[in-house]
Amino acid sequence: MSKSYEKVICDFEKAIMQMQKDLEYLANKNALSTAFFDKQNNIISVLIEYYNRTQSYTKQLENKSLEYKKAKNAQLREYEEHIISFEAICIIHGIIDFPVWLSKGQFLLLMEAEELGKNLQMRLPYLFNDKLNHLSKKDRNVIMDILQKDLNHAIKKMLDSINNKGNNAIRT
Repeated sequence: MSKSYEKVICDFEKAIMQMQKDLEYLANKNALSTAFFDKQNNIISVLIEYYNRTQSYTKQLENKSLEYKKAKNAQLREYEEHIISFEAICIIHGIIDFPVWLSKGQFLLLMEAEELGKNLQMRLPYLFNDKLNHLSKKDRNVIMDILQKDLNHAIKKMLDSINNKGNNAIRT
């Protein structure tokens, strides 16, 4: 089982302090040469400097991580607000079946939108269709004729053109 980061740091600090105490004890007993004492002090200084830099770098990483999390959370909140606004707009326009549309996935949605855009068509909102279905057949046909006036006009023009070509072929 590995030690926690805090435990490792605590053990490191204790070890450095113990090394310093041991060195002082030996120096007080005159059991060390000055050169050896200086060498050991230099090693301890290097270890302490390394420790301080590591702690500083770790703190910087923690701060950056915190900043990143805050930014990410803010961005997520913004996306959530956009989604809620989008859902509200859908409901305002009578589109209550948006979960069904969203479940189709982006690829299919984009294909559907592209196809409708090319043909200058649209899908009627679910609530509008529901209200149409509760009307009489005559009223429903009137509304659909109005909504599809441009399309009906284009179809009529095409049929007239075909009829004219057919009539011209019969005359000749």
